[in-house]
Amino acid sequence: MKNLVCYATLLLALFTSCAKEKYYYQVYEVKSQDVSQKENALSYENADCRITYNLWSEGGNLSFLIHNKTDKNLYVVMPQSFFILNGVANDYYSESSYSHSVTNSAALAASRQLSISGFLTDGYYWYPSRLSRQLGASVGMSTTETIETKEAAFVCVPPKSAKFVRGFNLSDHIYKDCNNSSENYPKNTSSVVRYTQGDTPLSFRNRIAYTFNEQSSEINYIEHLFWLSSLQNYSEKAAISMQKIEECETKARKVQRSFNMYSPSKFYNRYIMNPALKNSIW
Repeated sequence: MKNLVCYATLLLALFTSCAKEKYYYQVYEVKSQDVSQKENALSYENADCRITYNLWSEGGNLSFLIHNKTDKNLYVVMPQSFFILNGVANDYYSESSYSHSVTNSAALAASRQLSISGFLTDGYYWYPSRLSRQLGASVGMSTTETIETKEAAFVCVPPKSAKFVRGFNLSDHIYKDCNNSSENYPKNTSSVVRYTQGDTPLSFRNRIAYTFNEQSSEINYIEHLFWLSSLQNYSEKAAISMQKIEECETKARKVQRSFNMYSPSKFYNRYIMNPALKNSIW
């Protein structure tokens, strides 16, 4: 009997380790009375600027593009701009410093490589990147220099142009129906859970301060309020479809995954159900 129990336990362990993980997507829709959906973005516009959002990503993101409509420089005042999540304010400006390194190296094979690794900037925000190019000279030396840059308190947007401002993630929380697990792991889609502005579990505001003179005390404020209005669970099959794309020049065909429920006013979180752990979404 003892050997039989051990054998059964071993089979269960093998089944658990070999069981295929199933992916599900919880999709959240957001509403706002301060922006309107135009084409592929949520948009707000006044006489000075136009601000556009696209929330669609895993966990959601409130990054935005600010377009300067005027004929003079527009300055986003970062110390007075905030992301406010469920009443808690988060600073866009933290007085941080960033560093990046510049390396010049050369081989003896009559070529020189200039490489820049670390971060590149658009004037305020920094992105991991690496650039390199080959030059036709050989000097047989290598030098590295580290440069420190402080975060800018003012982000300048030139006339008739736009600038991307990296925002905050919205939420990675998964909402569960504790009374009906089939709603958490649907074959296709679950029932839609709806919220009003008064009972929503997630609301957030974006407060943007801007001026036309860094030395001026005249500061303009724009504030956009958003709230979670509904959520729905999708199986991976219901969430994602495969589309055939043809390259315009080579006519080569490739398959591309796309979300069926995409919208700039939505975002999602992906979660897993292991068949051996049916009551867990982690």
